[in-house]
Amino acid sequence: MSIAPSTAANIAPSNQALLDALDKVAVISTTDLQGNITYANELFCRLTGYTSDELVGRPHSLVRHPDVPKSLYKNMWDTIRDGRIWTSIIPNVGKDGSVYVVDTTVQPMFDDTGKVTSYISIRRMVNDLMEDFEAVEQAKEIFDDYYDRQH
Repeated sequence: MSIAPSTAANIAPSNQALLDALDKVAVISTTDLQGNITYANELFCRLTGYTSDELVGRPHSLVRHPDVPKSLYKNMWDTIRDGRIWTSIIPNVGKDGSVYVVDTTVQPMFDDTGKVTSYISIRRMVNDLMEDFEAVEQAKEIFDDYYDRQH
């Protein structure tokens, strides 16, 4: 059964509704080209323990966990400076030293001419997955089995 285009348009959420929903569940920040935070949503502030005023203007590396290899961040910078999207699962550190793990996507933002002007990071906290490692392992086995059969 398919939905008629006119009906689909009537039930499709507005861009603002989509942004509002995303803002409630995703940890979002933007940075300038040097990696200094220009925006941090409320969820990012709650998760890290920093206020927006404490974050804006500071390097995003403020929340970097010291045990994450620098090569991971070099790969990220090489990728996004090249205009491509980068993803990884990364542990970070809050203001109080607490560790949180995020599934991270960083992508460049472009102006009308195609020039990279800033970066946006959209993350989902996955600490809950760290607590249910058995479910993650099972999902990975299913994923690996499927792709092994495809190739």
